[in-house]
Amino acid sequence: MLSIVVVSRNDNHGQNMLERMKLSIYTNIEIFEELGVDVEYIIVDYNTDKKEKLKDLFKFKNRKFVKIRFIEVPPSFHNQFKDSAKLPVNNMVARNIGIKRAKEDFVLATGIDVIFSKELAKEMKNLKKGFIYRVNRYDVNRIIFECKFKDSNKILEFCEKNIIDVHFNTNKGKFLNTDFDTLHTNNCGDFQLLHKSHWEDLRGYPELDLMGTHLDTIFEYMAVIRGLKENIIEEKLFHIDHDSRWLKPIYTHILRNWRILFLKYGYEVMKFKADYYNLAKNISNYYNEKTFLETIDYKILSDKEYKSYILEMVKSKKPIIFNNKNWGVGEVEFEEFEF
Repeated sequence: MLSIVVVSRNDNHGQNMLERMKLSIYTNIEIFEELGVDVEYIIVDYNTDKKEKLKDLFKFKNRKFVKIRFIEVPPSFHNQFKDSAKLPVNNMVARNIGIKRAKEDFVLATGIDVIFSKELAKEMKNLKKGFIYRVNRYDVNRIIFECKFKDSNKILEFCEKNIIDVHFNTNKGKFLNTDFDTLHTNNCGDFQLLHKSHWEDLRGYPELDLMGTHLDTIFEYMAVIRGLKENIIEEKLFHIDHDSRWLKPIYTHILRNWRILFLKYGYEVMKFKADYYNLAKNISNYYNEKTFLETIDYKILSDKEYKSYILEMVKSKKPIIFNNKNWGVGEVEFEEFEF
């Protein structure tokens, strides 16, 4: 019924990655098993340049509803990209590799450090063609690691009580100077769920030889302009907090103070958006903060570039299909292991 595609590698990137990854996958498996949700969990082990692959780091219990597949994409493949030494993963290519090989009717591209609420897991039993499903992302305090929870109910209880940020749709209105409604692209790469035939029709995420910034946003517009309806599932997707690559630290914390009020006041908080953005910008500039992305020297899709792609699609009323028929590296047979 449902394929879930995640991408990772064995280099402990992004702060405690192995710990976050295990907490996410083990918890989600337990939830799906409890609720009887048929799931194919695809873990794309991308560019792991070690003897110990990701599949060797997990121990899975007997399962009735969840099947686990590891697809190993070796460094020899990744090294073809021009900035391969600086950028250890081409995230959208890696995702497409998993999506292309998914065997179930619906495919969810998501993060390696997310936890599904039980309510959200139940919703994933009632999916229909013609939609691209989205959710709000709820960041939870990273001290969850210190608690050493083993039971999914305890983990979910902690998540509910320790929300530190909410990534709801703050893009209400029209896209630039068009009559096209803006979409819910706030961290959309953490949850984009649609029928496998729609992924095939759009040929997956744009496979560009650069860091995948904004490519998930472009894909969201590709899908809706093609004719799919954006459907926001009003259940929680929890995400284990870590430092941002995209935003400056002080800037991030100030915006969290505004966004967290969404839990209590809903979209009423939108009237504070401009004030908080200006406050965050001024304080961040005072301290001369830099984002991680401002310290690197490989190609990143700029705001101007990604918006120009979307504007072209909006004006022409046609999606740009970036990839050829071999999207997802369909011509290559990667080594695969099933548990």
